[in-house]
Amino acid sequence: MGVVKPGVAPPRWELYAGMPCWIELISPEPQRAAEFYAGLFGWTFAEHTAPDAGEHLIAHRQGFAVASIRSCPPGKAARWRLFLATGDLAETVARAEAHGATTTVPPVAVSGVGTKTVLMSPADAEFGLLEPEPSWEFDVGLPGTLMWPELVAIKAQTADVFFHDLFDYEAEEFGSQQGYSVWFLGEESVMARVSMVREHIGPETRPHWLIYLGADPEVGVDELVRRAVGLDGRVRVVPYDSSLGRVAVLRDPTGARFALVDHTQAGEAGTAANYDPYED
Repeated sequence: MGVVKPGVAPPRWELYAGMPCWIELISPEPQRAAEFYAGLFGWTFAEHTAPDAGEHLIAHRQGFAVASIRSCPPGKAARWRLFLATGDLAETVARAEAHGATTTVPPVAVSGVGTKTVLMSPADAEFGLLEPEPSWEFDVGLPGTLMWPELVAIKAQTADVFFHDLFDYEAEEFGSQQGYSVWFLGEESVMARVSMVREHIGPETRPHWLIYLGADPEVGVDELVRRAVGLDGRVRVVPYDSSLGRVAVLRDPTGARFALVDHTQAGEAGTAANYDPYED
């Protein structure tokens, strides 16, 4: 898998640097989380052990990799991580650190995926970098896979400047006071930054990624929400219509926040992050 810089048209099966290319669930109960997503989406899991990367689960949908699940220490919050593609991990890490980021998880090689690391941006938002292996595969844009990521930020302007400097994203603002910014690579929209509503920010509130996973249109978001509740998930935002599609926001049984979206039901309204209270 090759990674090219924005402004250069990537050949088929290659990525722009800065494009989302992997999602990873960090959970204190990885097996419980795996059972939930298996029941919700039909994911299957393979245990993966590497000398440097440790033990984790690789999730597959119809034989293609869609995510991974890793354990975190008890007492740590479950959360989804987003990884961004790079063709030169060491160089991108050096530039990120020069712009104020700090490395929180040192680079590790994961067979079949690539070499990845995790950093904390100066906007206090965690993100990952992945230099994919040539054999890397990652299913997106389908039911049970990544459809859209949003960075829900407190320091919105800091996030905009940092990630633009790192990957040359172009941004288009929607709404007032920089509330919602869509980031582009070339002509392709790849993610969005959402500014948290100030009155909902408390002492424990942290920036986070809201990962939208696709709902099968033949099943629908509402039915998936009922299924999730039956699997001990919790509803954060009941299903509603948005510009992205029919959306709901949930927490899995281990506490990780994520969204469901049926893009075939796209309308004219806002985004899930705008209506999601940030703490329970």
